[in-house]
Amino acid sequence: MKEIIFAGFGGQGVLTGGLILSFMAAEKDLETTWMPAYGATMRGGKANCVVKMGEVGGERIGNPLMGHADALIAMNEPSLDYLGKTKKGAVVIVNSHGVDENYEYPSDKKVYKVDSVELAEKVSNEQGQNLVMLGAMMKVTELYPKDEAIDLMCKFFASKGKEKYNEKNIAAFLAGYDAV
Repeated sequence: MKEIIFAGFGGQGVLTGGLILSFMAAEKDLETTWMPAYGATMRGGKANCVVKMGEVGGERIGNPLMGHADALIAMNEPSLDYLGKTKKGAVVIVNSHGVDENYEYPSDKKVYKVDSVELAEKVSNEQGQNLVMLGAMMKVTELYPKDEAIDLMCKFFASKGKEKYNEKNIAAFLAGYDAV
């Protein structure tokens, strides 16, 4: 089983990023859970979600609550509070735009710094910062092959009636994928 934490401020798309990942697993007939949490002020307040997903068909998820994650996507510095909830050797993908460049990370984590703000702006998709981070995560974790992940992401947005944004969303995903 894989466990991934997406964390940031409300409005940064962390809940949607986790929902996309959970959707991807479900589309592959894998067990998955998506557990969102956010403060009283959704935009600007703390937000996170935990995605648990099976790696093979039939693998059961006994508890949706946060345990010890394999990966953390941190959109800002307060999100790094979740480092203590990650496993030794966990992948940590940090939005370098939202974290002090002198932040000291635990030596037992694999840290990748991605400026999701700059990359999303470069592809004219400012709202796609979460997709930039999702692309980076897909590359370093190898959860799904790039083309499969893109197809599943597009299918997610189509299920929400937002397929007209797929070109911009693919560009944001690829910007993150290519950045690491």
